[in-house]
Amino acid sequence: SSFTEIVLSGSEFERDPMETLEKLPNLRILVLEIEAFVGKNMNCSAPGFPELRCLKLSKLYSLEAWEVAEGAMHKLFTLEISKCRRMEMLPEGLKYVSSLRKLKISMMPEQFVGRLHKVDGKGGEDLHKLNSNCTIKFGSDDRWL
Repeated sequence: SSFTEIVLSGSEFERDPMETLEKLPNLRILVLEIEAFVGKNMNCSAPGFPELRCLKLSKLYSLEAWEVAEGAMHKLFTLEISKCRRMEMLPEGLKYVSSLRKLKISMMPEQFVGRLHKVDGKGGEDLHKLNSNCTIKFGSDDRWL
């Protein structure tokens, strides 16, 4: 219960690791990368991750959907998502994470990115899921939007 940072890489968990990790009271940084989880659905329930500040999801190739309940991750400041090629959109529940200030998206499917961009009046369907203080960084672009 005293862990403050966890990096899981190549673990190939078939069961959603969030069920266990979200109960760690002092966890501030969590990285799930390179097939750490090989399931299709991931869920963060309330009041899970009471101290989490930074979450990175990378190369979770099977992940299709991620759900975030109202009251989960209420201190999350930075979220990075990259190379999760089957993930189609941000979770609706991110709209409840008012502490989120930085979202970095890189090497994600065109459909996912399109939901965060508004071009010629089209796209941007997921922008309502982010609070107005959250800046978005795409790919290797160093600018925060």
